[in-house]
Amino acid sequence: MLLKRKYLFGTTILASVMAAMAAPAFAQTTTPPAQDQDATEVEEVVVTGSRIRRDPTTSATPLIQVTGEELQNTGLATVIDYLATIPALANSQVPSDTVGSVLNATGLSLPNLRSLGANRTLTLVDGRRHVGSSFGGLSVDVDTIPRLLIQNVEIITGGASSVYGADAVSGVLNFQLRKDFEGLEIDATAREVNQGGPYGGRISALAGANFFDDRLNVYVFGEYEKNDEITSLDIDWVRRANTLLGVDADPTATPYDGFIDAQLFQNVVRLDNPRWGQVTLANNQQPSPLNDPDVAQPSTTCPDVTQVTNVSCYSVDPTKTYWFDGGSARLANFGTRVGNTGANRGFNIGGDGENPAEFTFGSRVPDSESKRFQVGANFELTDNIHGLLEAKYISEDSFQRSQPTFFDVFLLDGTDSGGTTSGRLRTQTNRLRGTSQFDLRYSDNAFLPANVKAAIAANQIQNYNNPTTAAPGTPGAVTAGPTAQFARHEMFGPDRYQENHRELQRYVAGLTGEYDRVGFVNNLTWDISYTFGQADNLNNEFTVESQRFALAADAVVDTAGIVNGKPGEIVCRVQLLNAQNPALATGSASTTGLYDYVRGGDLRSSATGRGNIAQCRPLNIFGKGNQSAEALAYVKDKTFVVQQNQQEDAIATVSGQLWDFWGAGPLGVAIGAEYRKETAEATGRSAGVGDRFVFGNGSTDFPKRSYETEEYFGEISLPLLRDSWMGEYAELSGSYRTSDYSTVGKQDVYGVNLVYRPISDITFRSSLNTSIRVPSLGENFSLASQTFVSFVGDPCATSVINAPGLAADIRQNRINNCGALAAAKGLTFDFAGATPQTTDDFAPVYSSTVAGVNSGNPFLQPEESESFTFSTALQPHFFPNFSLVLDYYEIEITNVINAVGALAVAGNCVNGPTLNTAACATIFRNDPTPGRAFYVGAPAGDPIGGFIQGSVNYAKRTVRGLDFTVNYGIETADLIGHDWGMLRYRLAGSWLIEQKNFTDIANPGVFTESASTVFFPRVRMSSTLSWNPTDRLQIQWVADWQSSQDIIFARDFIANSDSRPTEYLETGNFVRNDFSVQYDLQDNLTLRAGVTNAFDAEQAPWIGTTLDSNFDPYGRRFNIGINWRPY
Repeated sequence: MLLKRKYLFGTTILASVMAAMAAPAFAQTTTPPAQDQDATEVEEVVVTGSRIRRDPTTSATPLIQVTGEELQNTGLATVIDYLATIPALANSQVPSDTVGSVLNATGLSLPNLRSLGANRTLTLVDGRRHVGSSFGGLSVDVDTIPRLLIQNVEIITGGASSVYGADAVSGVLNFQLRKDFEGLEIDATAREVNQGGPYGGRISALAGANFFDDRLNVYVFGEYEKNDEITSLDIDWVRRANTLLGVDADPTATPYDGFIDAQLFQNVVRLDNPRWGQVTLANNQQPSPLNDPDVAQPSTTCPDVTQVTNVSCYSVDPTKTYWFDGGSARLANFGTRVGNTGANRGFNIGGDGENPAEFTFGSRVPDSESKRFQVGANFELTDNIHGLLEAKYISEDSFQRSQPTFFDVFLLDGTDSGGTTSGRLRTQTNRLRGTSQFDLRYSDNAFLPANVKAAIAANQIQNYNNPTTAAPGTPGAVTAGPTAQFARHEMFGPDRYQENHRELQRYVAGLTGEYDRVGFVNNLTWDISYTFGQADNLNNEFTVESQRFALAADAVVDTAGIVNGKPGEIVCRVQLLNAQNPALATGSASTTGLYDYVRGGDLRSSATGRGNIAQCRPLNIFGKGNQSAEALAYVKDKTFVVQQNQQEDAIATVSGQLWDFWGAGPLGVAIGAEYRKETAEATGRSAGVGDRFVFGNGSTDFPKRSYETEEYFGEISLPLLRDSWMGEYAELSGSYRTSDYSTVGKQDVYGVNLVYRPISDITFRSSLNTSIRVPSLGENFSLASQTFVSFVGDPCATSVINAPGLAADIRQNRINNCGALAAAKGLTFDFAGATPQTTDDFAPVYSSTVAGVNSGNPFLQPEESESFTFSTALQPHFFPNFSLVLDYYEIEITNVINAVGALAVAGNCVNGPTLNTAACATIFRNDPTPGRAFYVGAPAGDPIGGFIQGSVNYAKRTVRGLDFTVNYGIETADLIGHDWGMLRYRLAGSWLIEQKNFTDIANPGVFTESASTVFFPRVRMSSTLSWNPTDRLQIQWVADWQSSQDIIFARDFIANSDSRPTEYLETGNFVRNDFSVQYDLQDNLTLRAGVTNAFDAEQAPWIGTTLDSNFDPYGRRFNIGINWRPY
């Protein structure tokens, strides 16, 4: 870090020294204001970052302060939404980050300092720990802290483990609550949470009273808050369906051909995977011409029914794809087809299809309802001893819709393993291939329109030759292919959604003593407290039971009325077979009878199977709106998980002042001890699922696990000088903590701080702190649980290996290593893209996510970090009401614990000079589907799936940057000669110099740079201009600005400079403007109103419909509020 610190002197020091040199010259000629000369007494308090009472101006740690009034007056929906506007907290987890595939965490609001992860930010309440809301972890949902009770929030932007313990790697948020409140205060707000609705609101009440000559203060708090769900189609720019699509495909060996490869389209619809589906007959696509612009569509091969699950057989085609209107079907209207690269070109404008954003997420912000209560008492036992009691209860309910269920239904009348249309499927249950794939007999299905049945029966595949270099503009010649009596019905089905019910309770009891002098110790204070917290979460996931879905879809006409005595009734085939009472199925899956593809044997052999037969209701899966309520009720299912975190924390501290050795001030000392126990347990989904075949996420029980820690800490502050020829003030301080964990043993951390004020106008601060983060219970002990990951971008795909921007050495390594993996399976692909044709490329098409497991790692080691800060604070007396603060920081974390995603692990497997055996051992290329032998995947029923995903200790993570804050205030009378009140201005921002992740265990020197990429702007600033024309009125303008972020680095673009228009390389600068007004109608009644994102700023359209929460996505919205203090 030494070299990096030298960089500091080109930024902070330069500005600081210049200011320091200028200030004395003015000091010699300028007389300080009278009030400054008189203000020699400064109250010493405990400031976040230290347990020693001190003058706040001598704090050695950079602090950001947010007042409770700011949190109340904001028009943003949650506390975390407001905190996330602070540049240092910009990537905090806001509610919109908890939707989609996120499980069990809907609505959690977690602060994330320096974008290093919420689990590396320690959140305290009045300096005490708070139970974590994220299961098995310590991250605190700050929206469980009652907003009206918050006095202020003090934020340390640097490591502080030696003072507060583990997890303060990137910093600390300390929520300081109001004390000794007397009276009644009611605060209410109503707001739009999205332009034009939906809406949200909150009402809070705080009442307090003093008793026994003000020796006892009791308060009661209650709050109710409701925020409506925001769906994808509630957001206007998402409805416009901005989509960047390929229009020219460059051969991998020649990435630049002078034709722009991608263009932006609006109002796009997608017809290849709509709600309740479309049917595409098996087909081959004609190869594209070789001249530009080209489709780069290879000749597909789909010879017969043995390829029924090969997705290459089902490219949507104007002559092969059927769209459903009510109960009928017709060839799909492809409108103006756009995005004409690849075989499966499903995008169009003006034709059939649906907004592609509709099925990425259902909810963009969850629906939430919260009830928060807190009671407390502060009391004087004696003149020197004070007591504290506090109890809090929070109840929160949230709801979100995730991506709907999705199915590939293969329509064929052949046997399970291929071959002829023998008709044997008439007398057996339809084959389940997985939770989202099954076969369905088409010829006698009661709901499939007759014209589609006839088309499948007559379907013939066309084979094509590839175009020749002699005639590059001529498509390949057509040759007749085989009859292919099969098709695929690709569809999104019923919604999946989650309901979370959380309850949190926290209890605090403490005693504090204060004495002017005890023996040789002055200003002695002691504090002892005990905190118990418990967070409970019940998550219900509503989905479908896949076996029931397949059985219900297999609907036939009961001509003779065998099932219910109603001739001509549509029934489930499984009920008809059961009524006909065939012989019990035994042996292979293709045996005649009611075979159970989930549990094996006869479907009637299990209680679940018998129930699935008896309750079956025929389901029409062909076309939106054709489903009966009874059939939907039959297929729907629910899984649940029950989770609990518990925290016990007992802490005792003693602090005081000792001797003043040389007149600079007394020596400050604090010592203490802490005991903490963290416990977690959960009942997993698997316990409630039993032997049902549920579409969704499985998880095993989490047995009760806990760890304990005993910690001892100390802190000392040594004033070096005061009012000396060497300067006005200087102080050296240090802190040390030793901890003994039951899981990872003994850990030691320390901190050293220096404050130097050469003159009253300028102060320098510097700190060096070490911190640790101990593996959470979830990271250590989670049992294997099912999850799903997209493998689009498979690192062995030929197109990915040869994509612009991939380093040459990694490209060559992937060619070699992927080749070795393929050779081990007896396969050969052109990974290098060396041949002009693409038929020999490895070109995987993952039509859905891949199932695998998440698992804990009991061998994780603690993270260790070192943070360095250097700060300059300038308050020139010759420039009244002005201040400038510059905070340089750098943090390096080693042994970083991170759940490296399965796709990243697949990359680590092949990125190095040789195969990374540890990474490769967790990625399984075992997909049994014909034509997919090298795909990541596993056979149906495999307990692991295609990958194992878990936490590991990898090399390190580094970040460095510069925070800056400018404050200025001036009376308008001094500015323009007229008294129109007071103007105040504040500019707070951060310059991110670098943020690097070293995640490749096999190549620890290889890193990815996050700085300047999306979510990590180089510069982010918040500008606040306040005008108080009278004592009762305040008007405020806040502009939240962030610099443009790289979508593709320019250095990567050079290698393929026609990949997109140059303006699409970056997001463009983004600014959100908020305006608010606050008026004191009476001394006890305040009204407020505001508009957020007043100019309706939107993210750049070429980003697409992905919701990047740092670009305010919700448009112009209004809010109003009232604060009433009747007594």
